[in-house]
Amino acid sequence: MKICLIGLNLTNLILANDFEEKKLKVDIYLNKKIRSIKTNRTIALSSENFDYLQFLAKSSIVAWKSKQINIFTEDSQSNEIINFNKRSKEVFNLISYSKLNEIFLKQIKKSKFIRLLHSETSNPKILKIIKNYDLAINSENKNFISNKFFTNKIKKNYRSRAYTFIIDHQRRDNNIAIQVFTKFGPLAFLPLSNIKTSIVFSYKGEEIDDGKIINIFKKYNSFYSLTKISKIEKFSLSFEMLRNYTHNNILAFGDLIHRIHPLAGQGFNMTIRDIKIISRIVNDKISLGLPIDISVAEDFQNSTKHLNYLYGKAIDGIYEFFRLDSNINNSISKPVFKILNKNSFFKKYSNILSDKGLNL
Repeated sequence: MKICLIGLNLTNLILANDFEEKKLKVDIYLNKKIRSIKTNRTIALSSENFDYLQFLAKSSIVAWKSKQINIFTEDSQSNEIINFNKRSKEVFNLISYSKLNEIFLKQIKKSKFIRLLHSETSNPKILKIIKNYDLAINSENKNFISNKFFTNKIKKNYRSRAYTFIIDHQRRDNNIAIQVFTKFGPLAFLPLSNIKTSIVFSYKGEEIDDGKIINIFKKYNSFYSLTKISKIEKFSLSFEMLRNYTHNNILAFGDLIHRIHPLAGQGFNMTIRDIKIISRIVNDKISLGLPIDISVAEDFQNSTKHLNYLYGKAIDGIYEFFRLDSNINNSISKPVFKILNKNSFFKKYSNILSDKGLNL
């Protein structure tokens, strides 16, 4: 059985480590020399997904644990409208994207089952290469295969940009994640330590300069005494759902099959849940003595496509609710969340959906 992964990204690194656990030989095709990744991006891992990655990484991941999430609106910055917490486990585990990438890349370089091969993935010749494999998994958004076979998507342009940066601040107990739904868009505070916090500001409208973003951020920051602000990174936001995950022996995967708004911190958690599902499918094939081929991709699509769409639309619905609410001075959220904040059933199942997704 011959398997290849197209693209050297975190999704493929984790997937390759999962396959390595099963003693499957995997080739990863990358088109550039491996370089260390420098980014401010922070990943918020649900407790169940964190446990899974800890298993793959041999318990080498050190994350900052958030015990609670507090939600605020434009005119309720002194008192949250709702909060989520768990009695026995953290709500989120926060770790830098760069660090997680480094951990899994290091393991791959030691593996006897995984090869890193160079090939220009934006060149049509990549098709000739992957024809020699029983299963090819493409996790790159922009390459020859993605542009030719995986462009039919359900799309929505949020006409927004995410601005991400790290703040240094005075030492404090820092185990509560915060989300403020401002009139400019959702603003998230994601703790990384007692003196560092990651900021994700989803700003509605045209791109603005870094100075204006910092001024708006400071307006809503009543939580931290700042000492330093890092360089700002930015990227456009959209909702995208691929209509068909497969072509010949190729499976589209990762951000290529679903992209959602970052307000709930669920984008990469969806991908990890996808990895766990494909892992179970492969385990079943191995136990039955069946080949690891395109049938894996077909089973994966049948198991996940409808759930990914529903979960993505639910996140989109949350975004649209708060967008509407901010336009009418939070007149909906105040009475609704006053009731929901006291409803243990709502909070319990909100936590379950955040942790496990719809794959219950």
